[in-house]
Amino acid sequence: MTPDIYFPDNAQFVDTFYPTIDGVVRTVDSYARIMNSSGAYSCVVAPAAVGKYTDNFPYDVARAKSLVLPLREYRLAVPELTEGLTGFLENRPFELFHAHSPFTMGRYALRLGRRLGIPVVATFHSKYYDDIIDVFHSQVLAETAVKDIVKFFESVDDVWSVSSGTARTLRDYGYNGDIFVIDNGTDYDYPDDPGAVAAAAKARFSLPDEGPVLMFAGHQVWQKNIRLVLDTAAELRSRGFEFTLLMVGSGYASGSIKSYAQELGLDESAVRFLGRVNDVELMKGLYLSSDLFFFPSVYDNAPLVLREASAMGTPSLLMRGSNAAEKIADGVNGFLIDDDPRTAADRIQAIFSAPGLLVRAGEEARRTICRPWDEILEHVSERYTELVRERMTVR
Repeated sequence: MTPDIYFPDNAQFVDTFYPTIDGVVRTVDSYARIMNSSGAYSCVVAPAAVGKYTDNFPYDVARAKSLVLPLREYRLAVPELTEGLTGFLENRPFELFHAHSPFTMGRYALRLGRRLGIPVVATFHSKYYDDIIDVFHSQVLAETAVKDIVKFFESVDDVWSVSSGTARTLRDYGYNGDIFVIDNGTDYDYPDDPGAVAAAAKARFSLPDEGPVLMFAGHQVWQKNIRLVLDTAAELRSRGFEFTLLMVGSGYASGSIKSYAQELGLDESAVRFLGRVNDVELMKGLYLSSDLFFFPSVYDNAPLVLREASAMGTPSLLMRGSNAAEKIADGVNGFLIDDDPRTAADRIQAIFSAPGLLVRAGEEARRTICRPWDEILEHVSERYTELVRERMTVR
């Protein structure tokens, strides 16, 4: 980020943060890192971490007391009960608050922002209806919660989404106001020696040197349509198609996902569960070692993993019509499938049988899908600045 880019001093409010890792957490981290490196002050306000975890970031993290949520690794923040937190936020001359969820931290940001007279931005990141259904199995509860979520977004000064498809989801929930689309970016740059980076990952995880390699990376939860990934792998195996599927990530459903793979007869020769990989260079090596990134989630909106795979020149196989596939031109910079393991297996076999197709699609993915976070934050700067100026004019 060039030093002449201006950001108003701000706080980023999020209901989940490290050591838990998901796309929203990594997005907030990128925002705070870049804004602080540009000379602004940006802190993160998040629930308290569990255990002996210690924050170590190039920006301040203010932690709120939190309670354990049932059945999940996430926590419920209770910021009003956190001694010193409100005083910390009131005593620094913040010019803007940015809420990245509509729950307790987002509502705390809204109340405090109104009291301080500063603009409050809120980004719609996730399909909350799906989350509530998954946890509580109650359509009534999900519909009630969505109505309350819409009221939250109607109350803030500026509503953002991470893609046009995500904006449509929010409108489907009942929101009718303006939505400003700010894409997600990536901090993955293509290595000078991709062969060496790939070789290091292959050595670390004892990956095969030959044969098609498919890869899934992300939170190990059923909402990401991992069942289709495994069913397709089983279909390919039944046809005698030799491949290796890399499953990267962790999550509350990791155990049941592994059990399902075993039920399908997918042993380590077909599927490798690598767990969470925090090392960026190793992740780059895994993408570079893979021929096709298989990510058929209809839950995700603007997945960072898609942008990372694209940055490494690895084309993706995504679900037709999903928000995640918004940037995909089928057969050009990636590939689209329907939610059926047989047709998905047909498509994979056709892709691997077409000479040069994967390379061409990967090169086009690098050119058209991934954008660096620095570029994304330039748009953030413009919008933040406009909102602060509008508020000063009103005063």
